Amino acid sequence: MRSDAVEATSAIGSLLGAAIDPAPELATDYASGALSKDMPEEYERLQLLQAWGDPDTRTVLRKLGLGRDWHCLEIGAGAGSVARWTADQCPDGSVLAVDMDTRYLVDTDRPNLEWRTGDIRDLEFAPGSLDLVHSRFTFCHLPEREQLVARAVEWLKPGGRLALGEPLLMPAAGSVHEPVRRFFGALETGWAAQGSDMHRWAQTLPSQLARAGLRDVEVLTRANRLGERGPYGALAAANIRQEGAYLVSTGLLTQADVDAVTDLCADPGFTDIRSITVYAWGRKPAAAEGRP
Repeated sequence: MRSDAVEATSAIGSLLGAAIDPAPELATDYASGALSKDMPEEYERLQLLQAWGDPDTRTVLRKLGLGRDWHCLEIGAGAGSVARWTADQCPDGSVLAVDMDTRYLVDTDRPNLEWRTGDIRDLEFAPGSLDLVHSRFTFCHLPEREQLVARAVEWLKPGGRLALGEPLLMPAAGSVHEPVRRFFGALETGWAAQGSDMHRWAQTLPSQLARAGLRDVEVLTRANRLGERGPYGALAAANIRQEGAYLVSTGLLTQADVDAVTDLCADPGFTDIRSITVYAWGRKPAAAEGRP
């Protein structure tokens, strides 16, 4: 009797398993995750990212003293606004903008700007050939981020600059708002599955640059709040819609969970610090200067 009961239970379990579709597996890289360019809203989201992020990025790049004849590398070009602006500041130099997916990089009216499709981890540049390497919100998604910092420093000329901008996300568990804890807790699971570091990497940027041998390391930070009505609020809403669709599709959240955090963000009495944007930059010393 015991054997028959076990077999019957096993058979029922098999039937139930066959009837229920398992939730899709989580993406294991950025290109196929919540912010993939295959998502139908991604171009609009990138435009909102540019509208919010470009003013600070331009402030940082101006602090570097861009030269008209600088040769620059833009890593993770997205929709291309930073690369276009940099090309305009360096009319006698050049800008090479690299992205794994260049479908949104279609502007070719600047002779000193080149779009290149490729994974920066697989590309090589001559040591000492670049005046500037810049990247915004890209290294945090690359598991080899520390090694790539060291490689970028090798590509710089003496006196060349490396500038990185990255997000430092507040832990979801620290929010006093339960819908925020649910939504961003699930998002943390998705980021971890694809190898992104959204909680520690940005905090280490100044130290990473100094350890790689750069001098004159400087930092600019900006706190970002859910509930803002300006450019960040528009970007956050787009992020939540797109990330929410992904999290629902993977079974990490229900649509009701996504609606709850969306409704909360629309409440004029709501605010919640969700991230700090950290920009760090430094200069490669001349050989005569030695290491610090």
